Amino acid sequence: MKKAFGSMVFPATLATSMMFAACGSDDNSSNVERDDGVSSSIEESSSSESSDEKSSSSKEEDAPKGTRAATLDDLEKNMYLGEMFGTDVYLATGAKLGVFSIWIPDSAWIAVRSDFKDGELEYGKTNGSFMGTDAKSANAMKNAFEKSGMLKFIMNEKDQLQVSVNGGDYVDVEKANVTKSDNWLSDASDLQGVKLSCKDGDKKQDYTFYKGRYLAEESKGDSSNWYAGYYDIQRSQLLMLPVFFENPVSSMATAQVSPDFNLTMVTGQSLDCKKSTFKLKELDSKKLEGEWVAPDGGLDWTLKLNKDGSYSVVAKSGRQTSVERSGTWTVYGDQLFLQNTRCSDIDECTTAVKGTVEGLDPKSGFTYKHNDASSTGFPEDWTLPQYE
Repeated sequence: MKKAFGSMVFPATLATSMMFAACGSDDNSSNVERDDGVSSSIEESSSSESSDEKSSSSKEEDAPKGTRAATLDDLEKNMYLGEMFGTDVYLATGAKLGVFSIWIPDSAWIAVRSDFKDGELEYGKTNGSFMGTDAKSANAMKNAFEKSGMLKFIMNEKDQLQVSVNGGDYVDVEKANVTKSDNWLSDASDLQGVKLSCKDGDKKQDYTFYKGRYLAEESKGDSSNWYAGYYDIQRSQLLMLPVFFENPVSSMATAQVSPDFNLTMVTGQSLDCKKSTFKLKELDSKKLEGEWVAPDGGLDWTLKLNKDGSYSVVAKSGRQTSVERSGTWTVYGDQLFLQNTRCSDIDECTTAVKGTVEGLDPKSGFTYKHNDASSTGFPEDWTLPQYE
């Protein structure tokens, strides 16, 4: 039986819950602020190792004979997963650009970042966020999110999409019909190449949206902040999940976007926004992958931008290491974002760095016009290493 639900209308209890969560209260909501998490240690984090172990073990599990792992092409925009947490649960894939969401309509939702490799969709604090009311089913979803879990999708021998929750039996997945509302945008492509300049009292907020990624820049008086990550519109809700951020930020922002591009946050807050369009020069991130060097400030710098999205930079004076940092990286149009999770120079280390890449030539180098103002002087000009 196909399931149909209209666009979401959130009760006051949900709006109140979200307001407290965004302010970082102690209401036990999972929508906590993402801290910078920068450590003075330069040892590798064990989280990536445990994630690999989970992935490896899940691949070793035997799927039913005659099946294959589902791909993004097998997924509908909206799907009914069956009963979970004591109620009907749905999955939304939107534009299929890295954001997925699990819904209890009008009650709670989980949004996660995933590449859906091998038909697997992991959910938990490491890759997503939860929002919900104080209701029995919503609380059950929250508990599952905090423990983390896995949805494994397959196509069976009859070409029927099926899902297994945390290694359980496979059940059929059905297409769900979600009614559109003319009052809200329902397609993420409507935000492609769009800049929203919004005002909240004396606070200014600029949002730019580009191919499933967004950049937010805020200013109030002499203070400013920026953060960037993944976005999509699913079930008429704009979901924004930050990955790169200068200062602590809420782990998810949810809003509805009106046809004239004003924002209504899930807290009930309304933002008047002015829409404009923009174009970005688009970098081929694969051409940035690899090792780059820079002799700068009397130090020999080595920058590694790895294929898996991790990065490291080391600065040496002779045999002595002066600076060592590591974290993650990504490209947004012609901008390169770096998020530091390990720093040897903890007092000087910038939480996140953003800047424009100019003159990229994979056979020679590039210039990185960035905003890192630390005294160690992160270089701007990078070249390929030369060997004896």
